[in-house]
Amino acid sequence: MSRPIPVDIIPSHIHLSEEDQVALFGASYALTVGEHLSQTGQVAYEESLEVRGALKRSISLRVLGPCRENTQVELTPTEAQLLGIAASTARSGDNTQAADCTLDGPAGSVRAAASVIIPQPHLHCSDAEAAHLRLQNGKMVTVDIVGDRPCTLHDVVVRVHPTYRLRLHIHPDLARENWLTGVMHGRIRENGL
Repeated sequence: MSRPIPVDIIPSHIHLSEEDQVALFGASYALTVGEHLSQTGQVAYEESLEVRGALKRSISLRVLGPCRENTQVELTPTEAQLLGIAASTARSGDNTQAADCTLDGPAGSVRAAASVIIPQPHLHCSDAEAAHLRLQNGKMVTVDIVGDRPCTLHDVVVRVHPTYRLRLHIHPDLARENWLTGVMHGRIRENGL
């Protein structure tokens, strides 16, 4: 059996490109780091933006850093439906089938084309952790969640990077569907079924 893997329920959030950050906050504005996240070098800023879709509603989401090449908005299925955004489940960073939204900030608005996804459950691990667990970047695995409410998550995508720390990330809707709360961990199913 594989080693226990901490599970993080990740709230919906926004990753901005440098260009969109300037358009939304202004050229001279420096975002304020609110907290450092479990993945090395990743931060949650104090600032948030309004996200709007086809319906006359919006939700406020925090901005995470550092900047990315392309803006990406990660929503739950419930939030996407509330906003009238036809978002697809995708790997974080894969905007090939992402939906559009509008972002409103203190300095302006941005029509963020091909930016909205529902994040697929994903397992972060460093190169050393991946080697130990015999995993490759992009591989799909099955993870059994251990605890008061055991469940199984299929099609969890493995993401390998030297700065990553071993964590399973899931969105809040998936946690609610499976009654997952508090401190929990998972184990990769050895036979992959």
